[in-house]
Amino acid sequence: MSEKNVVLIAGVHGVSGRAAAEHWTSLPGTQVYGLSRRAAPLPAGVETISVDLLDRDDLQRKLKKISGITHIVFGAYIEKPTSTERREANVAILKNLLDVVETTSPSLRHVAFYQGGKAYGADLDPFKTPAREDDPRLMPPNFYYDQEDFLRERQQGKAWHWTALPRKRQPALVSATR
Repeated sequence: MSEKNVVLIAGVHGVSGRAAAEHWTSLPGTQVYGLSRRAAPLPAGVETISVDLLDRDDLQRKLKKISGITHIVFGAYIEKPTSTERREANVAILKNLLDVVETTSPSLRHVAFYQGGKAYGADLDPFKTPAREDDPRLMPPNFYYDQEDFLRERQQGKAWHWTALPRKRQPALVSATR
């Protein structure tokens, strides 16, 4: 592939984020940036950017030098005591990231975001298993639903597309659409 991939991985120190970083750094012609609030070792080839995704101004300052982002892998998560607080925080970090990247990188082609067990009600009590992606949504608030709705609305009329991936799948699937 002659086109260069510039991949931004939010939540790069998590299980899914690290797996995505390992995959993307193995591809020729790919530059990988990892976003995280904390420092930890990463695979060779990942340029770390320490940032709090809730701080839009800091995010803007740190990402303005990266103008050619083609892919976002979103595995970031902020734990909060209530589902309403989780929804507010986790939709905000996705929105802040997309606000900044869309401004600085018109070359954005794909956003992949991971949904966890809470999308199926794993945090509520026993739930129907096997859970399926086409199961009806549970009673809100659920930040995964709100993140998906945000992406669905935001993508309208844009050149980029998105994919929601359950955490149980192989992280390498984030590269299925380049």
